[in-house]
Amino acid sequence: MSANMAFYLTSDTHVTCYDYGTERTPILSLSADVGVHLNIASHDDQPMDRQLAFARDLAAATGAYLASLEAYAAAHPTSACVVADAA
Repeated sequence: MSANMAFYLTSDTHVTCYDYGTERTPILSLSADVGVHLNIASHDDQPMDRQLAFARDLAAATGAYLASLEAYAAAHPTSACVVADAA
């Protein structure tokens, strides 16, 4: 199976981690007030080492995204103002 989805951030976008302690695996949720949700979770049939590897890859990619966005923001300090004014 293959799927492709784009989730663009807006002022209504929220990121939440639902932590169930030791009862079940956590769920990472991206949502917007317009009723759009993206939940990232793993199935119990996946080996724990695979689940942990995926979570670490996700954390590394998120860190890279943050570093790239910070570099872009430093090079374009007024871009957020331009977008906010256009909205």
